[in-house]
Amino acid sequence: MKTNEIATAFLGLTYLVVIPTLVVGWIFNVMSIWHTMDGSLTAKLILRCIGVFVFPVGGILGYL
Repeated sequence: MKTNEIATAFLGLTYLVVIPTLVVGWIFNVMSIWHTMDGSLTAKLILRCIGVFVFPVGGILGYL
């Protein structure tokens, strides 16, 4: 295999792992917002709301 083919395979594998992980994290983030709607307004809740529109942020915050 050439170096370019290895890099392409690695990039494809990365996409197969990273994108679904972020999607699941984003869904967890939306569920967390839904469950804390009656609570107080905190910095974490504000970041979660921003994460709904900024996909990678929501994906990471969904796991926290």
